[in-house]
Amino acid sequence: MIYQCFHGRHVWVLMEYTCILLPMNANKASLLGVYVVVLGAVFVGGIYVGQNQLAESEKVSTLDNIQGDVLTAQIGGAGEKFDFTPYWRVWNTLERKFIPFGTSTAEEIPAEDRVYRSIEGLVASYNDPYTVFMRPQVSEDFKIATKGSLEGIGAVIGERDGGLVVVGPLTGSPAESAGLVSGDKILKIDGVETGGMLVDDAVKLIRGEGGTEVVLSIQSEGQEPRDVSIIRGTIEIPSTAHTVIEREVPVIAVASNNDTPGTPASTEPSPEPAETEVQDFYLLQLFSFSQTSIASFERELTSFVESGASSLILDLRGNPGGYIESAIQIASWFLPEGAVVVREYSGPEKKEIVHTSHGRMLFKESVPRVAILVDQGSASASEILAGALQEHGVATLVGTNTFGKGSVQELVSITDELSLKVTVARWYTPNGVSISNGGLTPDIQVDPKSATSSDPWVDAAIDFLAS
Repeated sequence: MIYQCFHGRHVWVLMEYTCILLPMNANKASLLGVYVVVLGAVFVGGIYVGQNQLAESEKVSTLDNIQGDVLTAQIGGAGEKFDFTPYWRVWNTLERKFIPFGTSTAEEIPAEDRVYRSIEGLVASYNDPYTVFMRPQVSEDFKIATKGSLEGIGAVIGERDGGLVVVGPLTGSPAESAGLVSGDKILKIDGVETGGMLVDDAVKLIRGEGGTEVVLSIQSEGQEPRDVSIIRGTIEIPSTAHTVIEREVPVIAVASNNDTPGTPASTEPSPEPAETEVQDFYLLQLFSFSQTSIASFERELTSFVESGASSLILDLRGNPGGYIESAIQIASWFLPEGAVVVREYSGPEKKEIVHTSHGRMLFKESVPRVAILVDQGSASASEILAGALQEHGVATLVGTNTFGKGSVQELVSITDELSLKVTVARWYTPNGVSISNGGLTPDIQVDPKSATSSDPWVDAAIDFLAS
């Protein structure tokens, strides 16, 4: 089972992408983090599950001679029954009588599309923005995006307060080049207003072949709406990158209160002018929690140890999430074996599953000082990792509140071409805190509006680590 945690009230990477408990080769994928054949084969076939337990059945023939052997089905575990006769009678009536006169339906809608729309209506009735039926192309894009590359604009979008927002652009993507940033509202897509639009519908409009154009009407915080033209491209999804930052920082000197040997020094800073020294700070950017992130992160962490840098800055800004197992594995580099990484509650009885560190401690003596950069684009698996290291006192969070996605989705293969992403659980931090409302609160707040430098997050982290 693979769990994914993509973020964003129904977060989709517009190239498409998302967030995932292994084994990764299983038929079911669990997403934390982030679409969705013929009538008889798909729709009726779905109802046929457990057919031998049906109380009664009768056959209704459509004009296409498609047989529906199930009109009354057992639903749920409490013996509830539902009569499917109205559905099939409506289907048959429309088949026999509907004439596209004076309507916007100029041509006959293919049976396949009608089935897909029926399923989408069923899924929508659960009123969960993270539970999504994926049609063939979207399903394929979604699976590809968790592995490597895809064509599109390279942005993660989500739903917030009834509207579509940019969760964050991917590094080096057309969306980033066009100036899109976390929190931007998407008002129109090629002139089509997005009010009330589902995220999956928005994705269908935005994604497309490389080299083609899409125009988004964007409203950034405190600004007037503007049209942004973006040329779609091939998006390579990187896992990590790093930079070693040299910074001159003051040396914190302390003076002794007395001359008695063995007594502790005063914690009062020396009144003498502070000296400075050059320190190296290792900035490690983690862009996603994909299938390749674990190995990539291990290489980066090894590089950090070999670099001799005294402090680590882990950048999770704009990271929408990914595989839950990736977050657990990465947390294991910092936490002792058995330390709780995340708590998962699933099923009607809210059964608790506790995911713990594997104890793969790379640091033999002690974990270095760690600052984690977060913003409203940090979601799902990012929040799992950041929340675990924060609550265990291993890292200090720097930035703004995270997105706040505390649900787990499972990716189920309905057919070879169709998938269903369904919410199956809720997750909580090691201390049992849900981040669904408001996200994680950083220890050190950053106000981008009042910043005078190009990257106030990094500056705040270095100030903390050098203190």
